[in-house]
Amino acid sequence: EFPEILNTTPSVYATKGGGGFGDSQISIRGFESKNVAVMVNGMPVNDMESGTVYMSNWTGLSDVTSTMQVQRGLGSSKLAIASVGGTLNFLTRSADMKKGGVVRVGIGNNDYLKTSFAYNTGKSQNGWATSFLMSRQAGATYIENTDYESYTYFFALGYQPSAKHNLQFMMTSSPQWHDQRSYAPTIAN
Repeated sequence: EFPEILNTTPSVYATKGGGGFGDSQISIRGFESKNVAVMVNGMPVNDMESGTVYMSNWTGLSDVTSTMQVQRGLGSSKLAIASVGGTLNFLTRSADMKKGGVVRVGIGNNDYLKTSFAYNTGKSQNGWATSFLMSRQAGATYIENTDYESYTYFFALGYQPSAKHNLQFMMTSSPQWHDQRSYAPTIAN
């Protein structure tokens, strides 16, 4: 899953959590996700009440992220977010993508199947660019009875009027369902 890419970053620990699809948990410097500011294009996505981040709501983020920024430790921010452990920022910039399209099909164990279609117009001479992605992912994790199905829709419109200014409009959705292990297995199992 996408957050597990961060395991190679010092002071960052990502795990599958409950074992279900999208149940990943991220800790930075020992602080769990409710004490880490997680942002997409600078906008906080932490839950308003508990502060946690449900990565199952962001399953398509791996397909459209151009840059990931990780700050370990407390940072100064004008936003009222809990960033004691650090800050994660996932950037999706349509104006930076090259012109072209791609169709992907991935097959793996446990009935894993991922199909996606993406197209980028590239930046026009006027500075406009658009990106579009649709994908479907289904299968099961390595834990028995943890089937899942996820869809991702992404549309981005970018405008770069000058080298110092870059405007981005993004719309994304990732409806999904997944089974979940709600108990710790015994040693015998």
